[in-house]
Amino acid sequence: MKILIDCFGCDNPDDFILGLARTINEIPEVTLVAAGERAYIERVLEGESFDRGRLEFLETTEVITGEDSPVLSIRMKTDASLVRAYRCLRDSEDIPIMITAGNTGAVIAGSVLILGRQDRETQPTLVTFLPNEKGGVTCLSDCGANVDCRPEQLLRFARFATEHMRSVYGIESPRVGLLSVGTEDEKGNHQTKEAFVKLKESELNFIGNTESKTALSGDVDVIVADGFAGNVLLKSIEGTAKTVVGMLTSLIKKHAPEGCDLSYLRSAVGELMTRIDFNSMGGAVILGAKKPVIKAHGSANSSTVINTVKQAIRIVGGQKTV
Repeated sequence: MKILIDCFGCDNPDDFILGLARTINEIPEVTLVAAGERAYIERVLEGESFDRGRLEFLETTEVITGEDSPVLSIRMKTDASLVRAYRCLRDSEDIPIMITAGNTGAVIAGSVLILGRQDRETQPTLVTFLPNEKGGVTCLSDCGANVDCRPEQLLRFARFATEHMRSVYGIESPRVGLLSVGTEDEKGNHQTKEAFVKLKESELNFIGNTESKTALSGDVDVIVADGFAGNVLLKSIEGTAKTVVGMLTSLIKKHAPEGCDLSYLRSAVGELMTRIDFNSMGGAVILGAKKPVIKAHGSANSSTVINTVKQAIRIVGGQKTV
């Protein structure tokens, strides 16, 4: 399997590029296609030991940064790593999926302007995966791609996420909840009330409204929201989790008796940090475009590359069973 990777646009491209070598060493069934300035990539990998026969290059000369306008950069920076990668993904029959940690707005714009939608009425959605209390993951759709949505769009987002959870995670009938300000049927704004009716009348396993406070409970497999509310929920969870873990760690150190063995607590806190670290979980996924794209966190590192490649393999394998 060939997997295309946009190597630039993230916060730390050097660490990200080192992940190419680690991935090739750890996952023998893939060949990676690295989009970016070849000389730069090879310089970073110069001292690494790995099978260079499984690393191909898509030479580019430009980079889309976080400060660039998403749509203008896609149109004007024609030799940017993200733009060239999208064109390669679109035109290559042997490359089924792409990974990037670049400018989120540009990634979304490129999925529409270059890669193309599945159909004319489909607006791609960005979905992410939240660790839940039951040991699994809950899919949040949308998490930031579409901030203003019609009720019909929320229904399509729910369908995309449902199919993804079914094919990739093996959940036969994913439970769908609509993010709202209360669990009662009549709660919500005009948008969510209309979306509630459409979801209830659909073929989906819709169980009703769900609140932010139960997002990590595992009571639903898919949370449907517009990109504005979904992104606020995602960032709130991420920030709160890190703050609480930091406060807990400080309090444990403060109140622990002198000489107390805290190794078991360090192990527990370390495992918790791994579970809530988005670089460990992989990336968000664009659904509704002609091919799937994994959008990794801007702070992606070498471990992110390994985890997103594993995620890509699961996604492509799941597609073959649909």
